[in-house]
Amino acid sequence: MYSTIICAIDLSDESHRVVELAIVQAHGETERIHLVHACEHPITGYGESTGRNHQVTECQIRQEVYPRLKTIAEQHQIEHDNIHIPFGKPADAIHALCTELEGDLIVVGSHGHSGLRLLLGSTANSVIHGASCDVLTVRIRQD
Repeated sequence: MYSTIICAIDLSDESHRVVELAIVQAHGETERIHLVHACEHPITGYGESTGRNHQVTECQIRQEVYPRLKTIAEQHQIEHDNIHIPFGKPADAIHALCTELEGDLIVVGSHGHSGLRLLLGSTANSVIHGASCDVLTVRIRQD
């Protein structure tokens, strides 16, 4: 049985399926699940043509992402203290959080890209190849 499960979601409609499979791996003990949505660092700058400041801060991104993560956590009875929004390259941020929390399973959705998109890589693929623990990939259907 896994003691600490890192459940990485992209906030798509299919995120609930990824969380549900993490709960199965935790045998229903949701206190062992850490819900994570990794964000790229914001791009900042000024819009020369608009004359407006287009800076986006990590704080602003967290303010947008946290309520969505909180809703998903509440729907699945995951503790608010187990919600994480790290910044950086998503796979690296997930690996770092997993190391910090001594995770022994990462659950992540995979869109099953093929062709050029597969060659360019995906977050799920990067998580798998850089993980120091077990990884469960959940097939996400393409619409």
